[in-house]
This record gives sequence, C-alpha cells and structure tokens, in this order.
Amino acid sequence: MAETLISVKNLRKSFGDLEVLKDISLDVHQGEVVCIIGPSGSGKSTLLRCINQLETPTDGEVVYKGENILDGKADIRKFREEVGMVFQRFNLFPLRTVLGNVTMAPVLTKHKNKKEAKDYAMELLKRVGLDGKADAKPDMLSGGQQQRVAIARALAMDPKALLFDEPTSALDPELVGEVLSVMKELAADGMTMVVVTHEMAFARDVADRVIFMADGYIVEEGTPEQVMGHPREERTKTFLSRFLAA
Repeated sequence: MAETLISVKNLRKSFGDLEVLKDISLDVHQGEVVCIIGPSGSGKSTLLRCINQLETPTDGEVVYKGENILDGKADIRKFREEVGMVFQRFNLFPLRTVLGNVTMAPVLTKHKNKKEAKDYAMELLKRVGLDGKADAKPDMLSGGQQQRVAIARALAMDPKALLFDEPTSALDPELVGEVLSVMKELAADGMTMVVVTHEMAFARDVADRVIFMADGYIVEEGTPEQVMGHPREERTKTFLSRFLAA
C-alpha cells in the first residue's frame, strides 16, 4: 500500500445544532483517486472544506504527512499550497487574464520570478487545451474552459494532492466531458485526488476507491466494483438505483 498522504480521524462538524459530519474517518494514499458520492446534503462538500480548512471542524483530526493540521501549530498556507482545491464555481479573478489567474499564486506565495511562472503557466494551459486563451478574461470563456483554467491554476502550485468539489456540477451537460477528460489525464499521471462528484461513470472508471456518504456518515466504501457494482447497504442501493434509472 502506498504512503498515507491525508488521514481524517473521527471528524465532526456542526453548524449550530445541525451536525453535518458525524465521526468521519478515512485515509487517502499517495497516487490514489478517491471519489465521494452520495445525495445532496450528505456532508461531502463540507468534508472537503474541513480537510482544506475552509471550515473548522468541531472535533477530530486531519493529518497530513504525519502532522495534525488542526492543532494550531501547522502552517495552513503551506498545507494549502500542497493540497489544492478546485471548486464548483471556478472562483477565477474576473479582472485578470487567464494567464494572470494561473501565475498569480506562484508569484505571490512561492516567490517564483514572473518569467518562470509564465513559462510554467503556459505549459499547464497547453496541458488543459487553453494555451490559445492566455490573454482572455474569464467572462470570455465557457464554463468548461473556466473550470480547466481553475485546474491549471491549482496545478501551478505543484500540489501533492487535489481536492475537487463537484467540479462539473455548474456546467452545461455538453461541457462536462472536457473537464472530466483533464481529470482523467491527471489521474493517469498519478495525481492524488479526492473528488466529490455526481458523475457516476467517472467514479466507476477512474476511482481507485469509492466512498458513499449519507446523512453525515460514510455508509460504504470500497473499489468501484464493490460499491457501485455490488453495494451491500440498502442506502447505497437506493441511491445508485436512482442514477441508473435516470
């Protein structure tokens, strides 16, 4: 088994009286693609936001390379450089060009010189098929193109892992494939990825492990064949039957 990169231990998160995450534990190994599926409101996105420290867990640990990043001593900025996040809504800077969006963080936080950052950004934009759009502003791009820029921006930090929070949910159906294609290439290249998704075909074909969440719990986990092909739990079977029937 590959090295454990991220380990979530007994994680809980409440918003007031509403407990959204209930004793979640999982390990993510180097080079592994983990897809998290489940109904809306099951806590999937909150789990990613707690891992990335965009939300503060109520209890539990998030251990990265052996260090609990919740203990108040960890360098969260450094952690976020190494564990990048791609959001549903792209979160690009609207007044900056595509190239400016991709080079901004490496220059400001990693102190790369501008030429080095630009050269690397152009490599990444070529990788996601957008090197011809370097001078465009985000509002000149389709949703699928914006999301590919967001992926290139995350890659510009040379992350050890990427968290994807339903990266295709805000896209028109005909644009979904271009984003999933980039993600499949990243997986094939060995990028460690945790992907919250409703794209069942992607989870089945690309994931090393699938986690099914419902009501704040991990209900079932295993290989795609185990969870999606032969689910054990009734809650999992009900969820998957809705997608298969659609």
